[in-house]
Amino acid sequence: MDFSITYHFFPLKYELMQTVLIIQRILPYYRIKLFCQLRHKLALHGISLKLIYGQEKMGTVPRTQHIDEPWAVRVENQYWALGKQELVWQPVLKYVLGVDSIIVEQANRLLVNHCLLLRRKFTNRPQIAYWGHGKNLQAKNKHSSRERLKHRLLGQADWWFAYTSISAKVVAGAGFSKDRITNVQNTIDVLEFSEAKERTDQAAIARLKTNLGLKGKNVCLYCGGIYSEKRILFLLEACLKIKYLLPDFEMIIVGDGPDQHLVETAARTTHWLHYVGPKHGVDRVPFFLMSKALLMPGMVGLAVVDSFVAGTPLFTTDIPIHSPEIAYLVNGVNGGITPNSTDAYANAVVEYLTSESMQTLMQRGCEESAKKYSLENMVDHFTAGIRAWLEGPVYRKGNSDTVTTG
Repeated sequence: MDFSITYHFFPLKYELMQTVLIIQRILPYYRIKLFCQLRHKLALHGISLKLIYGQEKMGTVPRTQHIDEPWAVRVENQYWALGKQELVWQPVLKYVLGVDSIIVEQANRLLVNHCLLLRRKFTNRPQIAYWGHGKNLQAKNKHSSRERLKHRLLGQADWWFAYTSISAKVVAGAGFSKDRITNVQNTIDVLEFSEAKERTDQAAIARLKTNLGLKGKNVCLYCGGIYSEKRILFLLEACLKIKYLLPDFEMIIVGDGPDQHLVETAARTTHWLHYVGPKHGVDRVPFFLMSKALLMPGMVGLAVVDSFVAGTPLFTTDIPIHSPEIAYLVNGVNGGITPNSTDAYANAVVEYLTSESMQTLMQRGCEESAKKYSLENMVDHFTAGIRAWLEGPVYRKGNSDTVTTG
């Protein structure tokens, strides 16, 4: 384990620039453009962005992508199992000694977070901001020791970069000052998806429909991982009810995962259910364009952004395990959120499929939402939050009456 504290300095072009360091456990491909654009935007305001990232645990996803940039450093994470708890050591201490402002992921298992908080307790450096959900929205036990620790540490940061308005409410609800919370409106870069959408013509879609054996006009799609939180059995049962109510309904399922055997079994015995396996990136686009709705009754996350860009409204249920991006889905405006029953879900989808006015309304809502939840807007929100953090007073929990200037 590397606990060394040897000084290491990033190459700086502008020595007088303020520096913000972001520490990420991994660097997925969908975050690369965010950091590149954020670095450029911050530089316009005299702020230098540095990044440290590591690799994923072997056999897990998403996988880290390497970037060869002088402002980004890759380290080798170490993963340990402590009973059912996973702990991660990120060997970054030698890179942080000359940095006054650090953004870390909100996660109990990241041991370096605790080291940085302890160091700040005795030295008042560095300033620390959390970036995260506020709480584990998929936690089965909301009162577990892990969740209590997460709640306790939530208020130790100097600033908060919340994923969405839901995350911001969680943080504020724990007593953290709203003035020190930035809602970054978490999203992904969808430029390639959008460009592929514009390139895909109706002839190509017609050929794919023929290859799949699609004959009905009311085609819907599931596209994503196939695992328990996605509630595949609920989806399959709801599809049976939709088919009963709307005989020309057909369903396409794209993806893979531990529960894909459920889909494979259903597809073998159901001629109107088409399982095409996993598709990635722009290869998913034609399936969105030939579908009138995206059916995802289980956990919803960034898939909602894909639905906006494609103009394919997403339908889900009002369950408590959604990721923070569920905040973007407005029932009846850019998608649907139904009561948690297969009957209610099926009825809502059928109502939408048989109403041209609803389809027009929600597709227009998707178009507007795609503009609102863009990567460019996320970069703007992040930049504004970082500037406010660096330019504002330094706050220390437990000493709110004494505030020093940064």
